[in-house]
Amino acid sequence: MKVLVPFLEKRKLFIIKLLLVFALIAIIVSFFFSPTPPKYFGGKYNMDFVYALIAYKIIELFVVYYILMHRHILFLRKYPTTLEFIEKLKKHTKLLLFLVIQGNTVFGIIAFKFSGSILYFLLFSCIALVALLLLDPKKLLITA
Repeated sequence: MKVLVPFLEKRKLFIIKLLLVFALIAIIVSFFFSPTPPKYFGGKYNMDFVYALIAYKIIELFVVYYILMHRHILFLRKYPTTLEFIEKLKKHTKLLLFLVIQGNTVFGIIAFKFSGSILYFLLFSCIALVALLLLDPKKLLITA
């Protein structure tokens, strides 16, 4: 466990840096490219769709966090660790860190396209940043 936590901390820091790079690239791209929102149904439901994406992403982050990390923390409080369990935990936490940035970036691009405003991409980047900052691999040391 003492090897896993520093590995996850480094990975978390790398993903935070990558998230900031994506946000910077998005800001630069927004100066040169301004998409026109699609006119499906007269553009009437574009912002409703964007708000639904925001709500979905916030709910999804809680569910994914529980499935990929929190239930393992609860398991660690009750049972001793095994090498097999540590490998499974490493795989799931790596997946969680990947899914946070990947999902928010994709949803941010979709929101950017549907709204025509870079602010929604940056909102999804902020949601991902908050989720990454709240994710603390050191909790694994406390429970072990």
